[in-house]
Amino acid sequence: MRYSVKMIGFMIAAVIMAGSLAFQTACAESTETLTNDDILKMEILHHFHLAADGTKLVYLTTEGSDLLPPEDNGTLRMIDLETRSEVVLSSPNESVSIWSVSPDGSRVAYLSMPRDGDAIVLTIQDLSTMAKEKIDDVPKELLAGFEWLGTDRLAFTGTPDGVPVEELPGDVIVMDAIPDPVILKSYSVQDGDVTPLTANVDVIYAYHPSPDGKYIVFKAAPYPEAWLEAPTFRYVILDTATGTEDEFMALVEGYQDENEFAWSPDSSVVYVERMQNGGLHYPVRYTSDIVAFCPATKVLEEVPMNWDRKLLKDLFNDDVEMEPFRGGVYALLADGTNPKVAKYTRTGDGWEMALLSGEHQGNIFALESTEDGSVLCYNYNTASVPPQIYEAEVLGQNISSTEQITSLNEYLLRKPLGSSEVVEWTGAQNETVEGVIRYPADYEPGSRYPLVFVIHGGPTYTDFDGWRDTWEFPYHLITNAGFVTLSANYHGSSNYGFEFAESIEGGHYYDLPIDDFERGIEYLADRGIIDEDGMGTTGWSNGGILTLAWITTYDGLKAAVAGAGTADQNSQFSNTNGAVMTKMYFDETPFQDPEAYIPIMGAFHAENVSTPLLMLNGLEDNSVVPASAISTYRAYREASGAEVKMILFEGEPHHLKKYPDQVRKVNEEIGWLKKYILES
Repeated sequence: MRYSVKMIGFMIAAVIMAGSLAFQTACAESTETLTNDDILKMEILHHFHLAADGTKLVYLTTEGSDLLPPEDNGTLRMIDLETRSEVVLSSPNESVSIWSVSPDGSRVAYLSMPRDGDAIVLTIQDLSTMAKEKIDDVPKELLAGFEWLGTDRLAFTGTPDGVPVEELPGDVIVMDAIPDPVILKSYSVQDGDVTPLTANVDVIYAYHPSPDGKYIVFKAAPYPEAWLEAPTFRYVILDTATGTEDEFMALVEGYQDENEFAWSPDSSVVYVERMQNGGLHYPVRYTSDIVAFCPATKVLEEVPMNWDRKLLKDLFNDDVEMEPFRGGVYALLADGTNPKVAKYTRTGDGWEMALLSGEHQGNIFALESTEDGSVLCYNYNTASVPPQIYEAEVLGQNISSTEQITSLNEYLLRKPLGSSEVVEWTGAQNETVEGVIRYPADYEPGSRYPLVFVIHGGPTYTDFDGWRDTWEFPYHLITNAGFVTLSANYHGSSNYGFEFAESIEGGHYYDLPIDDFERGIEYLADRGIIDEDGMGTTGWSNGGILTLAWITTYDGLKAAVAGAGTADQNSQFSNTNGAVMTKMYFDETPFQDPEAYIPIMGAFHAENVSTPLLMLNGLEDNSVVPASAISTYRAYREASGAEVKMILFEGEPHHLKKYPDQVRKVNEEIGWLKKYILES
């Protein structure tokens, strides 16, 4: 894996039995209807690792998204690309969490939990003999993530030894306290020795060792989650043999944005995704480009992108947007709904950029390369075709000889999934807005269908021409109920360039996206696709926030579902995410200029709501705090002339982790839309 390890908690995956690789073949579509399990427990393709010589591919799948282990039923698999055979690396009685393939491709290290919930175990597995060594006594800090450091040690982060523990009475949290340092450490898989690698006094937030183990690149800040002012991150190369550190870059960044590191195969260059930030009073990444640093010469240079929209930003995929090969780097470039693969090659005169061609260009969302760059393995999917991994050759500027090498979700592929279409219309400020239509499986052109407008979160996210069905956005379960769906990349969305993302700053957080939505409806009506008397909307996170604002100004919707949404920025400012979001997009906070929020805050205009509203929220949500959602519910419930209902999920964070809660969310959501649109 060529991605940085970040300071995040671990997610556990589980195991299924080994079997030979079965290739997807064309088959007769089943007449069976889709079920919740088909979508909510489908196989989800996560990150994958291609050996430098192209002989084997290791990848991870889970069953469903956001589920806690062992319910997610994940599995770690390996394909022999020479024989096209597949084995499952993990055992049926264990649940895998973190994994990493050694730089020489000979071994994989992974953490696993027994199905009965016993202690987590580290396994070192030989990828040739399949022999396993299990180690049950590992540092607790290693459980949060690790990467190989050379071929016999694992790098991870943790607190320095000897940090004093506060012995004051009470179980308390001191707000905005500077955190303890987080340093780099290494763990020997041979004898269990733990060695501190750095002695920094700040917090190392992300890191990535070089393939030869000689260097580690990392970024650090004294308080990464500072909100009063943005933290400054220092970018450093650690020489693991001498312990010397070279700071090669310092950037002011927001804590919520994560960038990536990727090393060249020979460890001579590290490529860093450099963020270009907007935001009025707190930074938010709108675009990013690539810089390259050579530890030997200490030279930092910019890789000329020659692409206005810069690098792809895709929060859905684990894999990085950069994939180095000898003499250059492949990059996934932002291009709205359909990212593009480009090849950047180092020449004697600088850098040469080539935009690749091929049948799957525009629908490749993650990729890995052989060391020489001649072969790619990539994740191909569309809005109506679930992901598979393909292998292909790169001949000149062409991706050719493509061959599917996985066969995921065979049962789902036999179900009727319908079709999809990328469309564009003239939106707010007379600028082009792009979106994705998903049609029911029995869609008949010329007939008008009820519409559900599905609004993405962020706002710096994108509705891709990609398969993104989850409990959060169950597109195909909605179309299966008889609706056409439209997902708009409204103003403020990412992957359309800096200015488009920036456009909602300074008082346009609501009006420009809502104008985009209403013009999108006009576009579909003019094409004869939708019945304007049968329309609704649903969204999660920022999608829920925009839904709550929209229904205060527009009476054309028969039903609205707002997941993890709020229309009360006063209470939302109480949590860090709400505070920085306010500082990003608004000139003043609600407490500095309360009058400015009266015209735009939905809670002040709930009497205008005539759309039946369903609100959904987790009681442990740290992004949209329950107090903010509940105060919104009370304002709408009291003033609205339509039905308002709220469901709170106990113990759930921003993204629901328990399958019964995910099912309940989807059933309530689709039931609400059907009741007020189809049955009214």
